[in-house]
Amino acid sequence: MPVARKAAAVPSKVLFIASNPTEMTFGFAEELHRIEDARRTNPSSFTIVARWSVSLAGLKEHIAKARPDVVHVLSPTVDPAKNEIILSDERGRPEYVPMQAFAAAFARRAAAPKLVVINTCHSRPLAEAVSKHVGCAVSMDGEISDAAAIEFSDALYHGLAEGKSVADAFDLARDAVKKSEPKQSGVPLLLAGRADPNAVRIAESASTSASAGAPGTPTPTASQKPHCVQIFCSFSHRDSKYRDELEVHLANLRAQGLVEVWHDRLIKPGTDWALDIDHNLDQANVVLLLVSADFMASQYCMGIELRRALDRQKTEGVRVVPILVRECDLKGAPFTNLQWLPTGSKPVKKWTDRDSAWTNVVGGIRTVVEELRRATG
Repeated sequence: MPVARKAAAVPSKVLFIASNPTEMTFGFAEELHRIEDARRTNPSSFTIVARWSVSLAGLKEHIAKARPDVVHVLSPTVDPAKNEIILSDERGRPEYVPMQAFAAAFARRAAAPKLVVINTCHSRPLAEAVSKHVGCAVSMDGEISDAAAIEFSDALYHGLAEGKSVADAFDLARDAVKKSEPKQSGVPLLLAGRADPNAVRIAESASTSASAGAPGTPTPTASQKPHCVQIFCSFSHRDSKYRDELEVHLANLRAQGLVEVWHDRLIKPGTDWALDIDHNLDQANVVLLLVSADFMASQYCMGIELRRALDRQKTEGVRVVPILVRECDLKGAPFTNLQWLPTGSKPVKKWTDRDSAWTNVVGGIRTVVEELRRATG
């Protein structure tokens, strides 16, 4: 008799909102990296959608489109006298948003978030207002240091990824604050909304989700099944002509059914571009970096795409291949230890015959593709 299998659960979705106006500098990226690290302990637990410099209108739009299970909000501050939170305006400038307007972004949702985390000082009144519309909410009842707030998030999402209830994960997170800043251990606050935090979970335990597939058969990841290798191309739009040239030279590999190439110029109108990028980056077996000064200056290329690619290289064996298209300062860059293309790290722009440069690059990519195919039979 066939053994009945339990279908693998669909991962929950965490919407990470950094209301970080362009005129203000805050290190919110570290908190996102900690949440990503927690997700990797149980990859089937949740996915992450990150949005930066978000306005009130943007917050409403992202919640409506992403339909998240968890919304994690970071802001430079909340004005404790007026209970107004700083978001960005449409031009990226700081804008104080009243508590009721902020809470209204979560109201009348067909699928309300299970959990909203407002990891910002003095956010209790906002969380109380938001909790009327969602499962439960976490806030900071007073001042909390940046270091303690990051440790709180780290422990909270590790607990959630393990399949713990919101209440149990919150207890772990509060203990982490106690170790980091003992005097601030009472600042984090958990508020019940429409649901009991003891009954709310956003993930199955890692052991449960691992056993959801066929008995004794691990669920294959993108990096384990590269019959047709999925290539993600990360580049600055100022280098679009180089990406176009590379794609032409990859035509033979594509025609042989060996690779599929994706880049953000393939995003269809009306779709959520960041979700599309996240999905294709997570599915890639090979990530190509078209490196130039503009690539190095791009917060999205360096802060989001490169970080995710290097993390997946460490944990999943994804191959990250930097291609130097234009000469630039690379000292101390996080990928300088990788094998570069073209051979000898001569920038593509400096080759007298550009076709020769791209032929050299594609030869290196073909070698990577063949190694991946051999490794997986």
